[in-house]
Amino acid sequence: MEVKIRTLTPIWTGDVERESKTLRETSIIGSLRWWFEAIVRGLGGYACDGTNNRCEYKDDINALCPVCQVFGTTGWSRRFRFEIEYDKKDIDVGRGPKSGFKPEGNMAWKFHFISKLSNEQKWLFKKTLWIIENYGAIGGRTTWKPNGKRGTDYGLIKIEDYGEIKDWDIFADIDKVKTWLEGNKRELKKENNKEWFNFRFYWIVDGVYLNRKQINEIVGRDPNTGRYTEKADEFDRWLGGEIGVTKKIFSFKNPSKVFGYVRDRDEIEKIRKKIENLLGLSINFKTGEEILEGLK
Repeated sequence: MEVKIRTLTPIWTGDVERESKTLRETSIIGSLRWWFEAIVRGLGGYACDGTNNRCEYKDDINALCPVCQVFGTTGWSRRFRFEIEYDKKDIDVGRGPKSGFKPEGNMAWKFHFISKLSNEQKWLFKKTLWIIENYGAIGGRTTWKPNGKRGTDYGLIKIEDYGEIKDWDIFADIDKVKTWLEGNKRELKKENNKEWFNFRFYWIVDGVYLNRKQINEIVGRDPNTGRYTEKADEFDRWLGGEIGVTKKIFSFKNPSKVFGYVRDRDEIEKIRKKIENLLGLSINFKTGEEILEGLK
């Protein structure tokens, strides 16, 4: 099944040497899984974080979270093979800013499904692609926001053609999916870690761009040095991340938008106020909970 993609910004899938030489399927799959996990949690299901807490298959697929059932885990193979078709001339080889797959380039994501998905899994798969296209980003460097000439947006795409996956969300609806997810969660007897990305606590502001200095100010860092100030609290430090721990704010200049995620409803209100106070105006602020409630 082929999904045709047009890139709105560069896409970064660098190797272990932090150099872009090709498009790496593993990086795209990792992005797909990350958003799939968040949506499952946002709809009331349990999703392991895919790293230190990944499920382990023994003899019952129902003992795996919905994400591992599709994307695989220890002892259980991914339900599909994935390859990317593209023209190598669309890769800007290098390590520096603007290297990676070029904007306004075209690629095809080819999904070769080894075994059938349930109607609920198909619904989630289609909605994950749709949410990435409209509210997300893929690949690496999506939080990389230098100033000046070095600034580069990464990770935004437009899906030109969903192919056969286009109708995958007509075989189930959100209520059936929630019921399935809740049943799986009861059987697993597991709860999501509050620190994991839950799409219910996602937020987005359209028409706004924040540069590196502005993001530093929001997360309690000195705008120039990038070091946390004495006033930075636990929430600020969680938002801003540390070495090896990503920021929770993603900003893009063209098309302009800022999005991110927090851990609960109270923090949703905190981040909204932080952005409004910085900009000195009211903003078009939308939450993941509102987006999920609009799904069918």
